[in-house]
Order: sequence, then C-alpha cells, then structure tokens
Amino acid sequence: MNAHVIVEEPPRVERGAVLVQDSHLVRVTGADERAVRELAAAYADRFATSRGPWDTADLCHTANAGRSPQEYVTAVHGRDAAELAESLRAVAAGRLPVGVAGSGTRAPDPAPTGHAALAELVRTGYTGVDWPALSVPGARTTDLPTYPFAPGRHWHMHTEATAPAEDTPPEAYRATWREEALPQEAQAAPGTVRLVVTDPALHEALTAELRLYGAHVAGTEAEADTVLMVDATPPGQEPDLSTFWARVAKTLKALPPHGRLLWAACHGAAVRPGEHASLRPGTAAQAMAVAAACAESRIAHAVVHLDPSEPAEARARVLAAEYAALRQGGESTVAAHRAGVRYVPDTSPVRPGRAYEVRPDGYYLVTGGLGAIGRRLVERLIDRGARHIGIVGRSALDPGRSQTLRALATRAEVVYRSCDVADAPALTAVVGELDARWGRLRGVVHCSGGVNAFGAMRRRPWADAARVVTPKTDGSLHAVRLAQDRGADFAVLTSSLAGTHADAGRGLVDYSLANAYQLALAEREHGPATAVTAHAWPNWTGVGMAADAGFAAAHSLDATEAEAAFFGHLLTGGAVVLPGHAPAAPPASPADTPETREPGPGTRTVIPAPATGRDRTALRAHVRDAFLHVLGDDPGDRPLRGLGLDSLVIAELATALEQRAGRTVDPSLLMRARTADELAAELAATAAGPPEAGAGPAVPADATGATALSLLLRPLLTDGGDGVTP
Repeated sequence: MNAHVIVEEPPRVERGAVLVQDSHLVRVTGADERAVRELAAAYADRFATSRGPWDTADLCHTANAGRSPQEYVTAVHGRDAAELAESLRAVAAGRLPVGVAGSGTRAPDPAPTGHAALAELVRTGYTGVDWPALSVPGARTTDLPTYPFAPGRHWHMHTEATAPAEDTPPEAYRATWREEALPQEAQAAPGTVRLVVTDPALHEALTAELRLYGAHVAGTEAEADTVLMVDATPPGQEPDLSTFWARVAKTLKALPPHGRLLWAACHGAAVRPGEHASLRPGTAAQAMAVAAACAESRIAHAVVHLDPSEPAEARARVLAAEYAALRQGGESTVAAHRAGVRYVPDTSPVRPGRAYEVRPDGYYLVTGGLGAIGRRLVERLIDRGARHIGIVGRSALDPGRSQTLRALATRAEVVYRSCDVADAPALTAVVGELDARWGRLRGVVHCSGGVNAFGAMRRRPWADAARVVTPKTDGSLHAVRLAQDRGADFAVLTSSLAGTHADAGRGLVDYSLANAYQLALAEREHGPATAVTAHAWPNWTGVGMAADAGFAAAHSLDATEAEAAFFGHLLTGGAVVLPGHAPAAPPASPADTPETREPGPGTRTVIPAPATGRDRTALRAHVRDAFLHVLGDDPGDRPLRGLGLDSLVIAELATALEQRAGRTVDPSLLMRARTADELAAELAATAAGPPEAGAGPAVPADATGATALSLLLRPLLTDGGDGVTP
C-alpha cells in the first residue's frame, strides 16, 4: 500500500528572463543506425514545440547529459530550436551521417570548440566531447522523448515446420563489404602509367610512389600500358557524367589490347556505418560504368573507392599498391580503403521490411505506369485497395495505351498525364494537380526508363547515352524528392541487376550506369519518414520482356514471385538485389514433337523460296554499311574469322543489319559465314520478314561460353521507351 501527501508547492527557481546563447549542440545516440534516426525524428518534434530559449537549453542539456552514450552517434547544431529541429529531421531522413563511436578521426590539436566543427567530428565517431560542459548554466532535465526500443517477440514456440506462403518474397541480398588485404607478392611493378589526376598534391605524391614500384609516368595514353584516373569532382557536388563519359571513352580507344585502367574516387561507396549520407550516386554510377566498359572491351581494371579523410600522401600509397596488384595479378578488382583497412565487395541476406497496407485514401503515383512492368504494378496496387492512381509517361496516349487506361479505370480512379520525369517543374505541376484532386500522396513507384541499341561505349556519344541515363538519374531524384517533401510512405525505384554486375553492362554501359545511380540514391535517401528502396531486378518471365534463354536459365522470376518481392520489400529501404533463379521447365506436351515444336534460337528454318539476285545485291550493300558503321571498314573478300569478331561486335553487327535490312538477323550467321558475300547470300536465303514488334535477335554467349547479364535487355532494344522493364 502506498500513500502520497502534498505538503506544499515547491519553491520556484528563478532563472534569467533573457538567455543569450549563440548556438547549441545536441547529441543523438543509439544501439544502431535505425534507432538513432528514429530518435532524431522524435527529438525534432519535441524541439519544434519549444516554449522559448530556456526550454531549448533544457532540451539540449537532457539530450547531452541525461542519456547514456551508445555505439552509434551523431550530432547537430543550431542557433535556436527551429534550426535544431530542422537538422534533426535531416538526420531522420538520412541526409546527415551517423557514426560509430570510437571509429572517428582524431581531433586536431588544439581540439575545436565551435559547435559546427564538433558536430562534424561527432558524426565521424569522435568521442572526445565533454557533453555536460556544453550545458547552459541553470539548465534542467526536461521531458525529452525516450529511447525507441525495437519491438519484437522472443517466446519459444514449439510448432511444426510449415511450407512458406505463396506470397513469401524470393531470396534477396544487399551489397556489403568485408576486409581483405592486398596479395603479398613481389613489389616491383614496372610499366608505363598515364596519370589523369587534377589534384597537384596527389599527382606529385602518386608520381613518387609509382616510381618506387619501378613504374614510368607517361605523358599520353598512347605511350602508356596503364591509365590511372582519379575523379576530380569537388566535395559536395555530383560529377559531370557527360565529361566522365567522354574521358573514359577516349581512354578506352587509346589503350592497347593488353592495357589496364585504374579508376578511383571518393564518396562512391558506403563501406562503413554512417557513410550513406555522404554517398554520391553519380560517383557510384561512374564506378559501375568503368567496370562495365572495361568488361565490354576486355580490359583488366581496378575500381578503388578512396577514403576522403586521408591526406594526398596516404591516398597515393593506396593507389600505387592497387596499381602494383593490378599489374601483377591481371585480374579486375573493386576495392575500398578506410583508415588503412582494405575492403572488397561482399553480400549479405536481406529480409523484407515491415508489411505495408495499401490505403484507399490519398493516391499513388506510378511513372512509366503504362509500360509492361508499370501496368502490372498498377493492377496489383488496385488489387490491394488503392482507389486513386496517377500515371505519368513521356508518350502521348495512343490507341493501345488508351485501351489499357480504360481497362484500369473500370476498377479505380486513374489519371494519365504526359510528362517527362526529368523535368522537375513539370512533374511538380502534375503532382500538385493530383494533390488538389485526391489529397495526400501515399507512395511513388518510378518505372520510367529506356534502353539504347546494343553497342560499345567507346562508339556511343553522350547525347545517345543521356536518353537512357537522364530518366533514371534526374527522374529518380525528382521522384524521391517529391515523395519526401509530401511525406509519402515510400518511393520505389525499379532498377536492374545491370547496376550491380559489370558483365551486365557489356554493350549497355549507359544502362548499367543509370541503374547503379538508382541503387546508390536509395542507399543515401532512405529514412524513417519516407522509405526509399531500389529493386535490382532480374528478368520477369512472361512480363515486358523475353530474356535470352541463357540468362533466363539462371536469373529469372515469374510474375507472381516478382510481385511478392515488390510488396515484400516495399519498405525495406536502400538497394535490394534480387538475383532470381532458374525457372521451372514447362511440362512437355504429347503433341510437342520435333515436327511441331517452334524453332529455338539459332535453329535453321525451311527456306520458303529461293532469293533473287536483286535481294542479294541489296543485302550486300546493307552488310557493307553495317561493317562500316561498327568497324569503320568494309571487309571486302577477306575472311570474317580473321577480323577478330567477339560476341559484342557480332551483336552490334546484327543490330546494324536489322536496322538497315528490316528483318530479323540470326547472329549465328555472322559466326558461320566465311565472307561478307556469303553472309549476304545467307541473309537473302533465310529472309524472314521484319522483326516482330518489341523483339530483337538473340545474342550469342561470349567466347568463354558465359552469357552476360545484359542479354536480358537484348529483346527490348526496339521498345518505345516508357516503363521499360529492368
């Protein structure tokens, strides 16, 4: 039994009527990054209700001196409660980093005393701040939100194992990093290196380090067997992708067949906790494009993510060591260096995020929503309860799209607006119209995109590449910002395995670059207020595209699995990679005999009629034009096998022939024909009419027998653009 007696009211503690404080520093700490960002959101709401300077001082004192420090930490500063609340919301949204306590850089001597400088140090994991000393004299403990404990059940339940539900998402993983030292081999690495480094201090230090390995620094690419290129993007800016594209294309053209390329940059990978906020999606996209372009040209390469906190001398030692490893081993690598530790890419399983219930109130926005995948996702949103959906696409409504829209409108209120997602004002205007019509924006699904014809980076101008890149870079950024500004539950970017695997970009480097940007953008922008997720998709069998049989044999999801993955990972956040699996073979039909079976890729069909001499003459001209376009030379009577055609060049020639001859071209003809005249005769004899809409020729595996992941995109090369599937 308890009893409470109030004797008298406590005496009032008089504090100065006016508190003069130029700035405040607030610490937020938790057991993991999620907890820190959730706590920052709660703090922001409380600071926004501050009743004056003394209340703000009390809140800062409570956060800094009244909370136990934990493993993850960040800090914000501001002149008043409003500025502190704004900065805390930036932490909650993932725009400011969270550090691991004790892993940060050492403070300069003398240690900084300004709140802005201290906040920067704390975000890197610095722990040398005397937090109680920062409290305003007379500040008291007050009602600041408590720690956001993670809910979970830990009862031991004895149940029989059951089969997974039909809507259980398929396997997924995240890209992670693990420690791995450089190979311990001989240090000598003689060779000739061309440095493309604009930082004078780094250039000087790197020249000295390379000479220690016995390397000679050359003046031009033509004199070098290795090019070492360091991205020169200033801190706080995104790289100029057009300049990057031209620079790498020029380098690849100049390198000899045995040449090597080492490319390095800062802020292109989130290797350790707390680095996501400083991640530059454009730099991550550059890194993947370099790897894909080198894989395409069969050039040994290394991609190195540097530590931005290290001085030029330390970065020079890292680059010289990676150069020596590339020279000695000859294998292509990707590595990151942080505080003297080397990391290499790895993967870890990722479980679905919390379940999401589609709401009938408000509306959902789907860009590219009349494309194959976009349309399917719109249908599933309606199935799950959405009643208002805005669809955005670049194309005007044609009869086919109009019919699709009318079918959707029988089940929900659906509005289509023609708009380029890369045009921020136009997209904002469309969303403003939908806001006025339906109220709150609940979620954004960004499906817009396109793909160029299969072709080598070194022969593709940036103007052509930009048509693929811009909808997935600028368009993705605009879609995410709209979702965040309007407090949407989620923004989902439909990306591709082409953004995670270098081989996927062979012949489609621009597409690989664009998808890598989306994956990095989701890693940077994901936050507790608006979940931002990018799905790296494999092939969706039966929807949108028919992947090459060699790819689909290992990397496919049927439509039901893909939809389960989409909704299961709607709120997971960051980059979610879905590798797919080998599809089940359909049961054989009794009537499926060799005589009735449809011919597969490379199968020679019955020739319907002999070709005329006029056909052969016209096709010989098309063959000549195709070789001139791709190789810059007409082979004449020379044997084609002596030209060194690899699978990429064969695919390019097949595409060029299709565009000129207006018919499907089996790439195996280019492998079988001995001369250009014989190729023209074969084409005339196997005249199959124009290619089917939306389909392209099959692409053969490369010389090693492995089929590149980019083959899944091959049949889409004639697609119109809006909502191209990943």
